[in-house]
Amino acid sequence: MMNRLQQFAPALAAAVFSLWQPLAQAQANDDFPNKPVKMVVPFSPGGSTDVIARLVAKEMSRTLGQTVVIENKDGASGAIATDFVVKAAADGYTLCYCTTGSIAILPLIDSKLSYKPDRDLAAITHAVNQSFGVVVRSSMNVSNLKEFVALAKANPGKFSFGSPGTATPSHLTGELLAIATGIDLKHAPYRGDAPAVQDLLGGHIDAMMLSAVSVKQLVDTGKVKVLAVTSLIRLKQLPDVPTVAELGYPGFQTNNLQAIFAPAKTPASIIAKLNAAAVAALRSAEAVEKIAGQGLEIVADSPASATKSMKEESERWAPVVQKLDLRR
Repeated sequence: MMNRLQQFAPALAAAVFSLWQPLAQAQANDDFPNKPVKMVVPFSPGGSTDVIARLVAKEMSRTLGQTVVIENKDGASGAIATDFVVKAAADGYTLCYCTTGSIAILPLIDSKLSYKPDRDLAAITHAVNQSFGVVVRSSMNVSNLKEFVALAKANPGKFSFGSPGTATPSHLTGELLAIATGIDLKHAPYRGDAPAVQDLLGGHIDAMMLSAVSVKQLVDTGKVKVLAVTSLIRLKQLPDVPTVAELGYPGFQTNNLQAIFAPAKTPASIIAKLNAAAVAALRSAEAVEKIAGQGLEIVADSPASATKSMKEESERWAPVVQKLDLRR
C-alpha cells in the first residue's frame, strides 16, 4: 500500500501544485499593486513627453495607492526603453510611456529590432495626441500654407525643413506634407528639437513640423509663422490657425501618439486596474488644465482602442517609410 502511495505521490503533488498556482496568481492579481510601479520614459528628463508622463504618474499614484516612479531611458529613438519594458516581468510593475516612434515607426524601419509591439506589448491606454504646427522662419515672404506651397513649387529643392532626427514623427510629417502638396523639401536632421529650432530662428533652415506644445510661445513672440496644424480639428490654443486638411488636403492628419504599455502576457485584471488608474489620471482637473492647455488632445481610452490606434499609426507611416527607402 505504501509503495503504491509513493508511486503516485509525484503525480498527486503536481496536481495539487497545478490547482494552487492559478489560485496564488489570482490572489497576487487581487493585491496589485502592493509595491511601487515603474513607468519608463524613452526621453531625457524635462522634455514635453517626460513632463506629461510625470503628471500622469503622479495622478495614477493616488488611484493605485502606490507610487508610480518615472525612470528615464533615452536613446535609439525610444528603442532602449521599449526593449527594457518588453523584457521585464509581466506583472504590471514595469510600464512604458511610449510614443509613435518606438511603437509604430521603428518596427517599420529596423528589421533587426529586438521587439515587435503587437507580440511583445500589451496596451493600457492611448494617453494623448500631440499634433504638429507647420511653421516657417519669420523672414519668409509667405503668410499661409497656399503661399508656401506655391513658393516651394516655384523653387523645387531650395527650401529645407528641420526635425529632431531621421524617421521621427516630425520628420515623417514633413515628408508626408511634401507628398500631399507635391513640393520638394530638403530634410535637415538634428539631434533634438532645440538645435533645430535655433537654426530655424537663425534662418539656417526654412521650416519645421514643430510640436504643438512649442508652437504657441514662438508664434506669440513673433519668432516664427505658423501656417497650419496637422490635427483634424483646430487647436483651442491656436483657434485662428487652420488645419492642413481644411486647406485642400482632406484627411491629412499626423500626431505623435503617447500611450502606456505593459509587457505582453500581463494579466487582464492588472491591465484593467492600470487602465482605470491611467484614465482617471488623464481626466483629472490638473491633467486637463496642464495637458490640454499645452495644445494636446487627451484620449484616455480602453486597451483595445489603444491597440487599434497604434496599428493605424503603423499603417499611416508604412507608405512614407517605403517611399523614402528608410528600411534597414
